[in-house]
Amino acid sequence: MPAAIPHHLRDQEVTRQINYNDREDAEYVFEILVSGALVVWKGRPGSDVGGEVEGVFGPTAWENVQGIPKRDTLAP
Repeated sequence: MPAAIPHHLRDQEVTRQINYNDREDAEYVFEILVSGALVVWKGRPGSDVGGEVEGVFGPTAWENVQGIPKRDTLAP
């Protein structure tokens, strides 16, 4: 689904896999909403990881996610 591909990735070859790899200046976390949508958050390493939305994928636009969940979405 082209609409499920984040705007900044639309010029790249379409694959069934999108990787968000941590870098020295950015870390990524994810959140799965009650609706089933997947939100990928980006932030500077440390205090604001998850400070900016990097991408949102509807419930039928993703099959699998690996990585670190956003802290404030973890159960107590």
